[in-house]
Amino acid sequence: GCDAVLIGCGMGRSEESDALTRRLIDMDKPLVLDADGINAFETHIPEIKRRQGKVTVMTPHEGELFRAGGDLSRGRESARAYAARWGVYLILKGHRTIVAAPDGRLAVNTTGNSGMAKGGSGDILSGMVVSLLGQGMEPFDACCAAVYCHGRAGDMAAAELGERGMSPADLLSRLPYAFKETEQG
Repeated sequence: GCDAVLIGCGMGRSEESDALTRRLIDMDKPLVLDADGINAFETHIPEIKRRQGKVTVMTPHEGELFRAGGDLSRGRESARAYAARWGVYLILKGHRTIVAAPDGRLAVNTTGNSGMAKGGSGDILSGMVVSLLGQGMEPFDACCAAVYCHGRAGDMAAAELGERGMSPADLLSRLPYAFKETEQG
């Protein structure tokens, strides 16, 4: 009864939640894995290959990517190799967030700021991605649009409140303005 699925935000870790997450791997719907959704695969990452040909988006920060078998020894652009190897769309969060597609496409985001490095900001980004996928947007475009608008909303919040003073709720309240600005080009 859904068009896309997101799992991991605020979920916590247990044997049961990890097993549930890994069972979702066989769904035909687009699947977004964030936080503990990614961590559920840290010792089972080859299972991701079962999603070949299906839309899978992972939204890790560097620590989560490392736990999921990512090798950042050659820098953040190694996200491209990870996406290709496992057949996923990878959003590597952080300064200049990277979006990597399984076909080798790579985009580096120019919006966002350090005030967004707070618990809950990534949950908003993952929610944006699953929403755009659920609306039928092409996966790489959905990832890039979500990352850009998320960062732009963060920049709007920081301009008004300062990076230290802003919260994820402040970012969330600016999303409609970021989308409107982007749509008007």
